Amino acid sequence: METGSGWAGADTIDLRSEDVLAQEEEQLGWQHIENGQLEHAESHFRRALELDPFRADALNGLGTVYLKWGELSQALELFQMAIAQAELALPRKKRHTGWQDESIRPYLRGLYNLATTLSRLEYWDGVRESLEELLAWDPAGMDGTIFYLLGHAYHRLGRLAEALHAYREASGTAEVDYSMGLLYLESQRTRDAERAWTRAIHHLAEVVPLLRYYPRVQPISSVGDTTFSRAARYVELQRDLWNEKACQALGRVADSLEE
Repeated sequence: METGSGWAGADTIDLRSEDVLAQEEEQLGWQHIENGQLEHAESHFRRALELDPFRADALNGLGTVYLKWGELSQALELFQMAIAQAELALPRKKRHTGWQDESIRPYLRGLYNLATTLSRLEYWDGVRESLEELLAWDPAGMDGTIFYLLGHAYHRLGRLAEALHAYREASGTAEVDYSMGLLYLESQRTRDAERAWTRAIHHLAEVVPLLRYYPRVQPISSVGDTTFSRAARYVELQRDLWNEKACQALGRVADSLEE
């Protein structure tokens, strides 16, 4: 007669459903992304998709890996696939439950990732479309983050009034104030620009020399210095919008604060 332990061993069958196994692989993939282990993340996301080829967030995860590797065309295709798949699970009636609603989260993640990829490709109308659709489901805009990114897109499309409105809806960070100041300057609202930049400089002064002395000073992110990394990230994203006149105007505000 077999004992209970006699059935254990290498031939034990995992009776968990493929859906559960796919979810576990997907979660491991996101954990490896957080730890910067992109090759391991790729393997887990691929295993998740072998178990469930229609798993939207596994497609999102794999796309994120390729985006971090700079393989933009592959990332773009994966995010488009993720959005198409996530759309099938959306509720019939559009609801404004946002990121906390797990049933629409894969769709929102796909839209955000698509916008990020399109911004790297400088396809700003596509960025705008993706972010506007995201806001239709999440009016809070991921706590203001989406409004900030949408402001970038509107600015580059020359829609300055809409860009300013988007920045006002964004969370009040130094990055937002730098961009708002630039918009005010372009709209001939010099005093408003100076006020916005004064707020920005008080919270993130490191942006000023990076803009003012570019390209002699390069915005290279530092792992150990989060403040400088924030400044470098802003300049990397926004440097093309800052012409010489704007940089000089910002420099004058910074100089006046040191007097």
